[in-house]
Amino acid sequence: MSINRNRHLKTILFFSLVFSVNYAMATTPEEIVFNTTQEVINRLDADKTRLQEEPEYIQTIVKQLIVPHLDFTTMASITLGDKWNVLTENEKSCFSLGFKNLLVERYAFVLLSYRQQNISYQSAKPIGEKDIISIRQVLTRPNVKPLTIEYPMKPDADSWKVIDLVIDDVSLLRNYRKMFNSEIREQGLLGFIYNFQECN
Repeated sequence: MSINRNRHLKTILFFSLVFSVNYAMATTPEEIVFNTTQEVINRLDADKTRLQEEPEYIQTIVKQLIVPHLDFTTMASITLGDKWNVLTENEKSCFSLGFKNLLVERYAFVLLSYRQQNISYQSAKPIGEKDIISIRQVLTRPNVKPLTIEYPMKPDADSWKVIDLVIDDVSLLRNYRKMFNSEIREQGLLGFIYNFQECN
């Protein structure tokens, strides 16, 4: 597929790794973010040797710990904006799957280069629409400007799911929308959708 990769995407996707928590152990969004961060760090450390010998195992980690806790349908619809409503149900479904696989591919690549950060947390705050909240983290390390990461989340049954990622006030979905709109202008909406192998 010919979608242009934003060179800052690796940094943005890296920090979305924190959403792989065991929700049975967390009752608030703050607890979810904190517990998830620890789980990911512990898993990377525990599987360090295996990952060195079998790098493709990272795909399994991503699918087990991260994928279940991201709302890909909402993320896909936000990314396409009004164009989402033009698609058939089958096209929405296959695009959401393609978008998910695109993110999983990026997650896996970036996760392999994980490095420990010092992380602090701020309380959840409501944003925009009703029931949408955002959790903020601040990541620091020596001689580097602190990086802020916000995780917009919405309730889903008895848990919470991530619907975007905002790094230093820059939205992941906004970046994707810009890239995708460029492709759509060149290929048309359906040409763009059917470039995803999941839609063929």
